[in-house]
This record gives sequence, structure tokens and C-alpha cells, in this order.
Amino acid sequence: MKRLLGLGVLALAGSIGSAQAAVITFEDIAVGVGVDSFHAGASDPVSGGFLFDASNHSHIANAAWATDNGGTYLVVDDVLGPDVLTISPQAGGAFALTSIDISEAHFSTSIFARQVQVVGNLFGGGTVSTTLFLDSNLVENVLANYFQTFNFGAAWGNLASFTLTGAGALVGGNYYAIDNVNVGAAVPEPATLSLLGLGAACLFGRRRRTAR
Repeated sequence: MKRLLGLGVLALAGSIGSAQAAVITFEDIAVGVGVDSFHAGASDPVSGGFLFDASNHSHIANAAWATDNGGTYLVVDDVLGPDVLTISPQAGGAFALTSIDISEAHFSTSIFARQVQVVGNLFGGGTVSTTLFLDSNLVENVLANYFQTFNFGAAWGNLASFTLTGAGALVGGNYYAIDNVNVGAAVPEPATLSLLGLGAACLFGRRRRTAR
């Protein structure tokens, strides 16, 4: 029994922190200035070891859709129906979401999302959620940097994946852009830490008895 507990603890420990700290900038799939590329289905973008799986489609863009932060970013819309973007590590395992940059996107002030709903799927079960409110400062037919940085707390430290859904557009579309997705090693929940501590104590106690 103790051996099984020890092996379980080691397996659990191995699943924690499997994602390395990184800022996903989409520059590994960069496109030219003023260009955007369409992605759907099997061509959903992969950047920084993470899959960006849109239920409909997405765009990899640079100085397009009325927003520009000097580099490449990903644009999502639901003009063809509700478009939920699911973000997860290709290799699986748990990770932490620290921050993300989001901008309104589209040359019409009626079509861009006013808010983005975020749902985190916790590693091992359960969810955490929040709604991010965009400042709605996009000016029609003006190209500018409208990205805002949103930070996430400890509740987002042990995810298997998370989803983004645009909402609040005055007319269908809910266009928004994301960039600089800051992810890192998972931070286990207190209950998980307790289990790890119990397993470590068990292994230590057994090792001491064996040494005698």
C-alpha cells in the first residue's frame, strides 16, 4: 500500500509543473505587416507548444483588423456562429495562466467584442471563470494599439486548458485579438500539496526503517 502511495505521489508530482514558463507571442508563426492568415480545423494555430483550437476559425494577423502592437497576434470572431477558442498544451499536463493581452479587433466599431469570457478547466476537474471587460476605445478605420493586459491570480495556477469567448458586440461578430499569453509551471492546490507531503513522509519513514 505504501509503495502504491509513493508511486502515486511521484506520478502526481510529475504532472505538476510540466509546462515551462513562457510568453506566447505568435512570432513563431509570424505573417507580414498588414497580412492575416485564416486557420480552421486541422490548421488551427500552434504556438509556443500550445494549441489554439477555435470552434469555428481564427486569424494570425499583423497590423490588421484595426489593431497593431508591433507584432503578430491571433484574431477570433463569431461571424459564422459562436466561436470558442480553447487553449491547451500540446503535450498535456498542468500549467498556470498568469496574464494575457487582449484587444478589440475590426474596422467597424459595431462589430468588435466588448468583453471576453474566460473559463479555466482545472487539472483534475472543476472550473474557474471570469469576464474581462475591454475598454471599447477602438476608432473606426484607425489603426492603433488597443491591447490591454489582464492578469490572473492563484486560482488559475493549475489548469488543463482554458477557453475564451467574445461577447457584447452591437452587431454579430465579436472580433477580438490576443497576444502575449503568459503561461508557466502549475502551482498545485493545497489539497494536492498535502497529499504530496503525506507521500513524502511515508517514503521517508519507510526509508528510515529500512536503514535500521
